Amino acid sequence: MIRRKLRYFLLAIILIIVIVGVSIFSSTKITTTSTIGKTIPNNLYNQLIELSDQGYNITALPTYYFKVSPFNFSSNGKTAVIFVGAEWCPYCGAERWALIIALLRFGNFSGLQYMLSSSTDVYPNTPTFTFVNATYTSPYISFYGIEYQDRNYQPLQKVPNQVYYVWSNYANLSIPFIIIGYYYKVGTSIDPGLLSNHNWTYVIEQLHNPNSQIYKEIYAEANLITEMICKVDGGQPYTVCWHFMQNEYIPSIYIGEELRIEK
Repeated sequence: MIRRKLRYFLLAIILIIVIVGVSIFSSTKITTTSTIGKTIPNNLYNQLIELSDQGYNITALPTYYFKVSPFNFSSNGKTAVIFVGAEWCPYCGAERWALIIALLRFGNFSGLQYMLSSSTDVYPNTPTFTFVNATYTSPYISFYGIEYQDRNYQPLQKVPNQVYYVWSNYANLSIPFIIIGYYYKVGTSIDPGLLSNHNWTYVIEQLHNPNSQIYKEIYAEANLITEMICKVDGGQPYTVCWHFMQNEYIPSIYIGEELRIEK
């Protein structure tokens, strides 16, 4: 009788451990799409700000990832940073994490919303954000986030003619596509598979872990974007740009025809 009770007790303990383990594992997985399109709460936004203040220990990707175009994009007298992507795109989803972290070093967002990449494409349900209803303010740069298709591959936002010209002629309409002044870059170095089918909390937790591959890849990309912005905005603010001055930092000079972009 005692042995039978002990056996039941041990089985109960094992069952509890399995249930807890499954619960912990599931908490990192996508369980609902109900948050898509909702504005992120202040506590999450504050976590993103916190993340933007770290990660400088990761070496930025080489600046040759960016190429030079014949046009210099600006707005209101400030260098324009332009993103062209789509809500369904997992590569865009991964890139947005790095881009947002980099941009928060120079200014502030409002209206960022939750987004998941397509559930039927490669790297399904990559947790990310959308720029559709977001606004960005900075004393140093202007930002234009363009989502040209939604999560269902339908047209969403129009790409301005000047941007479309560079995007089509220099990037063959590939996404994600980023312009920083007269520099541009196609694609992302971040593996969306690291994020796919996880949730936002999981990604943020990984971005606090310097040993995480997500930490290494997102910050390498974020630091590259940061360094390129520093090159074209005169190295401001110093509190951000000094991190990259030892990388043979040379302030860039005006190149190409200036194109002003307005929303």
